[in-house]
Amino acid sequence: MLTCLRNTITIQSLTVTPSGGGTFSEAWTTTSTAWARVQGVAVEETRFDKIQQVEQYTIRMRKQPLSNTQRIVYLGKVLDIESVLDETQLSRMMTVKARCEI
Repeated sequence: MLTCLRNTITIQSLTVTPSGGGTFSEAWTTTSTAWARVQGVAVEETRFDKIQQVEQYTIRMRKQPLSNTQRIVYLGKVLDIESVLDETQLSRMMTVKARCEI
């Protein structure tokens, strides 16, 4: 099972810092890197009468704290996390569903 984890991904979290004068600056910082199995498929979606190219990804990786407020960088593409699926409490693996607008 672990030999299938051939892709390196970077997990990032959003950091919000006060800039002064009531404004804030946002920056994405790297939280960790991990080995994963990344599978992607390109699809089209229609939103507000506009066709949009989207790549959807299924990422299988070792279990770690992760939420949809974070993002994944894979081969230079920024993937927004849609859901994190924890199959069972005893499993060491988890599945992440993510997407990237093209």
